[in-house]
Amino acid sequence: MPLFKGTLTYARFFVDPSESEPLDLAFVDGCLEALAARPFEPLNPDEDVAERIGWCRAGEPFETTFGHGDLVWNGHLVLGFRVDRWALPSSLVKAKTREAESAYLERKGRERASKKEKSELREVVIRKLRRQLAPSTRVFDLALSLDDGLVRFFSHSASRGEAMSELFRSTFGVRLVPESPYTTAARLGLDALTATRHGDAAWEALEPSSLSTPPQASAKKGAR
Repeated sequence: MPLFKGTLTYARFFVDPSESEPLDLAFVDGCLEALAARPFEPLNPDEDVAERIGWCRAGEPFETTFGHGDLVWNGHLVLGFRVDRWALPSSLVKAKTREAESAYLERKGRERASKKEKSELREVVIRKLRRQLAPSTRVFDLALSLDDGLVRFFSHSASRGEAMSELFRSTFGVRLVPESPYTTAARLGLDALTATRHGDAAWEALEPSSLSTPPQASAKKGAR
């Protein structure tokens, strides 16, 4: 629960103002309605789904219903981005599949199973193990400032950030923009500079700079 305790390290996103309504009480009410309409669905052992994402209460991964008190804290909309995943040990799957194959061949009075039969047996074993074991659950906290549209997402994983942004947009109809020098400049109104002819030329003339010493320069320096 890094949102409430622990190390405060996070990635920053911003609400795209061109695609969102004001972040006011009406927005929060709309979020509550959207969360009620799309509750988190736990993984089903019989489904062919290895991972599922959804929303939960911040700090409470197995609470998936919300009220105003659960969603708003200190001027922020707070959520948990929950990721459930089947994480069966491969060694266990292989061992149980070998056992199932041996029992199957003994019943059939055969020495070998076809490739299709092996695949089907493996699927049966996986489903059986899923019924016996619980999926792994991870939660990444998220806090959206209702004052300035800043989102703090407590994960630096690019793939998790992208998945969270996609779920946020599909749930609440709001696009999140990851922080970068360009998006920060645009957010602060510095994009007006690029709207001018001189501004465009200045941006296009920019070249990357290296902060390390070029190998040739190092070699020449050493030769002296």
